[in-house]
Amino acid sequence: MNVRRPFLVAFLLTAAVWAGAAVPRALTSHEPAPAATPGPGASAGPNIAAEGRSRAAGRQALGLAWSSTWSATVPEGSEVPDRALGAGRCAALFTWATDRSAVPRGTATAAFTLTAPEDSGLVVRSLRVVKGRALPPPEGTDVECLGAVDRGIPPSLESWGRLDLDRPRDLKVSRSVGPGATVGGVIETRTTDCSCQWWIEAEVWEGAKRRTIRIDDAGSPFTLAPPVARIGTPAQGGALKYGTTDVALAREGTAADRPSRALSVSASRLLAGNGQEMWMVADRKVPEVSRLTANLDVPGAVCRRVEGLLVADGALPAGRAAYAVSIADPSAREDLERVVDVSLNVQKTVREGPPPQGYGCYPAQWGLQSNDSQTSGTARLSRDTPRLPVLTGEPVQLLRETDDEPATSTLVFTVEAWGPDETEYHFTLDVTVEDGSGKRTHHTVDDAGRPFVLAARPDGMAPRHEKYAYYENGHRVG
Repeated sequence: MNVRRPFLVAFLLTAAVWAGAAVPRALTSHEPAPAATPGPGASAGPNIAAEGRSRAAGRQALGLAWSSTWSATVPEGSEVPDRALGAGRCAALFTWATDRSAVPRGTATAAFTLTAPEDSGLVVRSLRVVKGRALPPPEGTDVECLGAVDRGIPPSLESWGRLDLDRPRDLKVSRSVGPGATVGGVIETRTTDCSCQWWIEAEVWEGAKRRTIRIDDAGSPFTLAPPVARIGTPAQGGALKYGTTDVALAREGTAADRPSRALSVSASRLLAGNGQEMWMVADRKVPEVSRLTANLDVPGAVCRRVEGLLVADGALPAGRAAYAVSIADPSAREDLERVVDVSLNVQKTVREGPPPQGYGCYPAQWGLQSNDSQTSGTARLSRDTPRLPVLTGEPVQLLRETDDEPATSTLVFTVEAWGPDETEYHFTLDVTVEDGSGKRTHHTVDDAGRPFVLAARPDGMAPRHEKYAYYENGHRVG
């Protein structure tokens, strides 16, 4: 069954407006001076909060949308740790890379706040990007995040638009706040040929006074370099439409000059949707979950938030999970019909050490379901079975939504694992795709470089038996 479903809106963790609350630091003496001169009325130095004047603060951000792709180059000598790669690891990869002065490639996102003086309001009239000192093209390890959503950006920071370093222009806006209040936003800046420093200048009115305020990375210029070839395949990007989690990737060595035109296949676990229960196990207690579940009377929201937090912490799905196999063919023209076989290569393992921490989250009217409306097949992992067929001869129809996108299709299947709670199943996928002429291609698919893992769950397990179980109707069990 070929299904397309709306993307599950990613949760943005509620946070304080971090930037406006602190006075940013000025450039230190060892930082290079910018090549451009600040506009008329600008502060004496970058982000210096002069007496009675507005102040600004900014930082690099990962992205705002499930369809965003963030890429950067980390300087040579830094090996990407395993904890920062794979499904659900974009936040870890972004933090690790930016801590090592990674240079964004092609597109950079900046989050910022502007705080009005205590004695007058603030009106923001325009933003412009300013090109600073040229930088040598970065060399090192390319990293990439598919589905780049920065969960540290408060929902109040809306997108203000896009700027272009290759064709600078004023971005006209109209935002106003009262005395001492803060207004914030997110700006995306692009380039195709500039390897350079950059910052943003905001034209504001403080009462009857016009000023230009510089927005940079907490006192230092932002950086940006030309784009590099994508690391992720078209199939990995297409899977994001169906509710899969983000994917963090890395590539050593020289990037390919052109993206591949060959058919690609990827697989990802689907996150639970509205009205679906969530089962996971973790190596430790995750205290952040308790804070998220402090207000449980928001059906359809809490469980998604808990799952996203546990995925980012490295917790494993347990008992039952749905997986999406996505197929993308950039070169397909007329013949878009395919036949697909999917089987699992399974290794059963026994978890060592203390029992895992069990987490469950259940809507008020919970029942056994896990993307069932989309499922083409189900595999049950209950004994030692090294190879387990899931789909055989499944017909699919590749669809091309726009002329510049590859033809894609996605199949969904469910995997169940029941048994003692110290049991885990590690598996990869064998996927065979046959076109109308009988040509078959074989693909071994894993979880962004590592096997998928599904922890077992004892038969008959009910929420009251789990150590940390939550209902979305205002109370906790366990």
